[in-house]
Parts: sequence; structure tokens; C-alpha cells
Amino acid sequence: MTKAAIVGCSNPLKEGYLPTVDKLADLLSGYGLEVEVSRYLTDTAPGLGKRRAKELTSFFNDPEVKHIFDISGGDLANTVLGNLDLAQIKDSQATFYGYSDLTTILTALAKNGNKAVNFQVRNCLDNPDLVESGYLQKVLDGQISTADLDVTFVRGTGMHGPVYGGNLRCLLKLAGTKNWPDLNGAILLLEGLHGKPELITSLLEQCREMRLFDQVNGILLGTFSELENMGQENVVVDYLKEVTPEDLPIAKTPFVGHKTNAHAIRLGKPVEF
Repeated sequence: MTKAAIVGCSNPLKEGYLPTVDKLADLLSGYGLEVEVSRYLTDTAPGLGKRRAKELTSFFNDPEVKHIFDISGGDLANTVLGNLDLAQIKDSQATFYGYSDLTTILTALAKNGNKAVNFQVRNCLDNPDLVESGYLQKVLDGQISTADLDVTFVRGTGMHGPVYGGNLRCLLKLAGTKNWPDLNGAILLLEGLHGKPELITSLLEQCREMRLFDQVNGILLGTFSELENMGQENVVVDYLKEVTPEDLPIAKTPFVGHKTNAHAIRLGKPVEF
């Protein structure tokens, strides 16, 4: 039987969220999946990163597990990544899904050649249209299309290359580590939840000083939730236009980020917009 695992590699969940986990497991079971739930979703004891990494490895190496859904977010995903032996799971056929802080693990997996998808499956509980429209079925079938992202260009008319990135703040936690991806010829995906204009600008400036914008073939922007709530979402595009090469394409999509209507995008796989 095909299995799916529900894990949490970032901040521990509250006990009160466990009934929602049960609902999610029931939803996935309806697709013919045997669902296994991590033992460490609410664990806060010392050594959590090592325990989670060992369990995650076991899921990757179980040939019956085809989908691994991370439903967490926050700050701690890199404590799992630091204890994960990527060589042990390189040949796994399982697909790992997550977003936000999981940008760290997603990026490392994509660089390792594993299937890594920026997608938060628990949105399917908050936004039933993802289920009713058949979109979740498409994701489970591996039919992830860039056409579902409704991309529009704010500079240039096209770009191509493997996609790397995700949450801006969390991506930069990989800077200087062995898990930093080769961005030469890539499309840099950036989105954010928290962050006022000053913080987002400083993080983009770090990208500039790392010369990321001189390496990539284009930038794809998802949503920046706090900036949008402040009515200052143009901060990102305006600053990028100021500090990036004039011929570097910049595009945006409303379907990558922290909104419940977010769609899936696979990392490390060449695409064309």
C-alpha cells in the first residue's frame, strides 16, 4: 500500500492542534494512502533535532512512503537538517512537501536530487477548493504545473532554469553552509510572512551583497504577507529594480507564500516562465 507521512521539522505543534492533524490524516486516507504520523509533532525535549532527523530518514528509506508532508513552521527546521545524512536518502523516491521555515530542508533536498515541493498540505483543510477542484489530486499524482501559478512579469518577458529558494529569511539561514545551492542559471524564488519594509529590505540587501542577483536567470516573487497587510507590497519590487541588473527578469505569483490558496512548485527542477 502507498504510504504518506505527516511530520513536523520546525517548531513543535501545540497539543490542541492534534485534532487537526487527525483531520488531515483522514483527508489523505481518502486518497487511498496509509498515513503515518510523526511521534515528535509536539515534542520539546532536548535532542529533538536528532530524533526528528532519524525518523525522517526512516520515512525516506521506506519504499512504501511516497509522500512526506511537513505541517510545521517557525524556526527549528535547520536543527533537523543539521542532523540529516543526505547521502542516506539520496535514492529515495519519496516527495517532501513543506513551506516557510522548511525552505532550509526543501533546498537541501532539491540540491541532493530528491523531490522537494513548496506546498503546505494543511491548507487543504482551510481552503476546501484545493480538494474540490481536484488540485490536491494533481499534486499527489505529480502533475505540478507552473501554469497554476498565474505568473506575471514586472520586468522582462521570460525566464528559465531550476527553481531554488522559498522563504527569504529562512533561505538565508543556509548561507555559508554546505547546503547552499548553486544558483548560477537558476530562478530565485522569494516570499515572506513576517517582515516590515526595513527587515525585508535588509534581507534583500544581503542577497545583493552575496551577489545572488548576478548569478540567477530571474527572480520569482511570491507573497509577502506583512507587507501586503501594511499596503507596502511594492517595497520588494521597487528595491529589486534598484539593485539588480537591468536585464534580470522579475516576475510575481499570488500562489506561492502563506495564503491558504497557495499552489505547489517543485524545487531544483528546470522550468520556464
